[in-house]
Parts: sequence; structure tokens; C-alpha cells
Amino acid sequence: MHYIKDIFEKKKTEHAHNKFIRYSKGEFQGPILKVRFQKEAIKLNSSFHFVDELLMLAAKKLGNNIVHIKGTLLWNRDLVEDLMKLGIKYSKVSKSRGIFKYTLENDVKFKDFVDAFSNFHLLINMKTDDMSIVMKNSFPKPNKEFSGDFCKVTFPKSLENEIKKEFLFDVKEKCKEVKVKHDIIITEIDIPKIDNFEEARKLAKRVGTIKRVVSIDKGEEKISQTEFKV
Repeated sequence: MHYIKDIFEKKKTEHAHNKFIRYSKGEFQGPILKVRFQKEAIKLNSSFHFVDELLMLAAKKLGNNIVHIKGTLLWNRDLVEDLMKLGIKYSKVSKSRGIFKYTLENDVKFKDFVDAFSNFHLLINMKTDDMSIVMKNSFPKPNKEFSGDFCKVTFPKSLENEIKKEFLFDVKEKCKEVKVKHDIIITEIDIPKIDNFEEARKLAKRVGTIKRVVSIDKGEEKISQTEFKV
């Protein structure tokens, strides 16, 4: 599920590959995450990079319980048929620079909804008795600075082990707060030699390194680095 974890564990996944399509050669600020373990809940703030991972974790917990969602769905093609198949209504649709943006507000079977649109850009707000998700409604522009509070999520304590396993896979000690940041360096783009330019762009693999910096309770700092080709 967690694409950074997959890369550090040398697992090649389509999910990780898709996360890197947006990158050119160069140095980039990567995902930012802060996790706070409280008595009754777990609070996570993250940059836009972990939208998919947070939604998948929520879906794993909620299953197909009916949940009221508000937000936006963005993609580079018309998604009306996809929405109709699940009976998802939208109040507004706009198109700018080839990107369709749908404004949503619906009661949905949460896991089915997330599974159906996980390959697109889904930015939603929702709240249940022990869980809440708040996201901004559009992504930051490429190559612009971004913050670590694009997503603000509250999860129940029952997900503590899952959160540690996926997001804090290199933290073994007990802690109250963990901050994680990543620096990404792309040194090469391996483009397949096929005639279809758009297909070649999608299949191209990025080669480089990721440096991961983990700060624990405002004290200990762990630094690790791995090479990748995704």
C-alpha cells in the first residue's frame, strides 16, 4: 500500500511507478508526514503525496459502511460513465487545461467508492464517530513549494499497528510524535523505444535515490537512503 515503503523494501509496484510519472530529472522535496499518538486517537498530517495511502487505510477500516463524503474528483478525461456506474452524483463539473474537476457530495459505500476511483485523483472530506479526513480540494502546482498539512486525518487507536507498519516501518521504539520527510533525486529517465510518445511517457522509469529523515519526539533523528528504479 505505502509506495515509499515498497521502494525501501525493493518491491516493484505499479502504484509506486505511477507516483513518479510526474517527475523530471532533478532534486525534489518528497512526501512529508507527521504522526501524533494521543490517548484516544492518532492524528496524521501529510503532504499531498499520501492521499491514496490514507484513503486506502480508511477504506480498510470502514469497509462498505455508508459514509457521507464531500470533495472533488480530478482526472484528464471525462469520468461521467464511471460515476454513473456507482450512482455517484456531482453538483458541478469544470475543465481547465485538459483536467476535468467534479464536485461531489454523496452518501457512498466507502470501500467500493475508494476502490473505484483510486486510480484517479480523489480529494475528499468525511467524518464518522471515530475517524475524520480533511483534504484541500486541488493539488499544488508542479515545482512549487507545498506544505505538510494537505491532508489532516484522525484515525482510531485500533489502527495504530497498521499505521506503524505502513508509514513508520523503520521506527521500532515507543513514541508520541514522529515527523518524516523525504528528498528525491532523479538522475535518469529510462524511456522505452516505442513509437507512441504518450505510452512511452507512461512506461518510462525514473532512476535515482530517496533520502528519508525520521525525527522521533523532537529528539532522535534517523537517516536512511535507497536507490530506486520505478
